[in-house]
Amino acid sequence: MISGIAVAAVVLISVGIYLLIRNGVFYKKTDTDAKKYSMTWDMQQIVSESDVHQGYMFSRTLKLTSEDRLMDPWVLSWYVIPGTTRSVPEMESAYVDSFDQVLLLESYVKEGNRSKAESLIKAIDESLTNEDGYLLAFRKADELAFGTDRKKAENCDDFENQAYLLLSDPPVSMEATTRYLRALLNFYDKWGNSKTLDKVKALAEKVYAYGDQTSYRAADQMAMPTPLPVTEKSLITPMPEDIAETKPTGSDESADPDAKETSAEPKDQLVSLSGTELSAMDLDAMRRASVLLPKYKAQYEETVRIVKEGKISSELPLYAWMYTKEGGYMYYTGSAGNVDLVPSLYVMVHLAEIGQLDDEGYAWVSQQIYNTGFLYTSYNMMSGDVASDVEASEAYPLVLYLSVIKGDDRLFEATYHAMTRNYATLSTSTALYTFFRNVPESRIAVYARDNLLMELILK
Repeated sequence: MISGIAVAAVVLISVGIYLLIRNGVFYKKTDTDAKKYSMTWDMQQIVSESDVHQGYMFSRTLKLTSEDRLMDPWVLSWYVIPGTTRSVPEMESAYVDSFDQVLLLESYVKEGNRSKAESLIKAIDESLTNEDGYLLAFRKADELAFGTDRKKAENCDDFENQAYLLLSDPPVSMEATTRYLRALLNFYDKWGNSKTLDKVKALAEKVYAYGDQTSYRAADQMAMPTPLPVTEKSLITPMPEDIAETKPTGSDESADPDAKETSAEPKDQLVSLSGTELSAMDLDAMRRASVLLPKYKAQYEETVRIVKEGKISSELPLYAWMYTKEGGYMYYTGSAGNVDLVPSLYVMVHLAEIGQLDDEGYAWVSQQIYNTGFLYTSYNMMSGDVASDVEASEAYPLVLYLSVIKGDDRLFEATYHAMTRNYATLSTSTALYTFFRNVPESRIAVYARDNLLMELILK
């Protein structure tokens, strides 16, 4: 009996030591100079007094975009809930967006779910990374379903990222790659070990050695590079020689423009450019990486300069899409001179996190919220007016996070109320407890991106 007790004690002690080692108790972690931003007491009160059920929001999002789709560990980009009749079926995205998976990874790390985080890291490395170690922008869901004979809902190209429809093979995404660097740094800070640190440093080396990566955007058929913007300083961008454009597929120029669309083929053309995509530069992740690898400090500072100087003007303090050494900044890709809002907000967030966002950009965003309560997908570079009637749902979590960084209770409250306009509270709704988008044909779509961004803010 004594022998048995001794063996059991040894086993328990061994297991205890293993768990302590696994959780990094005996490992002296290297400081990555992480900065944390939390909601103020007033912000927490605003959330607690609302109808938002945070825990349910996260689990419901995973159920709709992952579990019910038989796509674990991935989340699909979006899910459209069914209507009340058979003629209005449920729909699901055909794509797994890499940036969404990294946001999911950040959520697991933040809540302390190590097993889920490790599983997702393994899956990302095996299925969403190219041979050079960079994350791909997307993969088709059917390619990641691990051979399961899953029953899929209908697909609809109208709700997809139009650039994905025009690309036969997924390109590198520096946006997802630098965000993955952030997620791995956070993982290391929570459960640090030498293996994770080596992985962080290896990815940081790739981020800093990337050179010019090609990024893609879908644009209208008359897409042209940037003309001279209305501003005091000259920001003329000559037409780059390597602009790649493909003719729109499935289009008929002689067709009646007012006729109802019957083809699911993409209606846009593709514009590509190699250089530094401003919104893809996760500056705080790169700053922390330069702390671990001081040899990149000068390169980090140069990247910050490029991003900061990409602001269009004082009148419209949004940001350029790309920067190339040969051609300078490219501000938009369409024929109407419209600037996409969401990428510019990512730039603002990245600058705010390192204390480099100027007052003009923050004031402009605040006034959009205070004056109208709505944010739209694009604004005209010449006039600064709203250039789209489509609400930019992804913009609200970004502005919320900006207000958290700034400790701005007033902006947080106004933006939170704007975001919760589209929070499902109807008990019979399939989208219950999630943030949704109103999409064409009076449909309701739940996007993984919106809910995961909100999860990171509210958690």
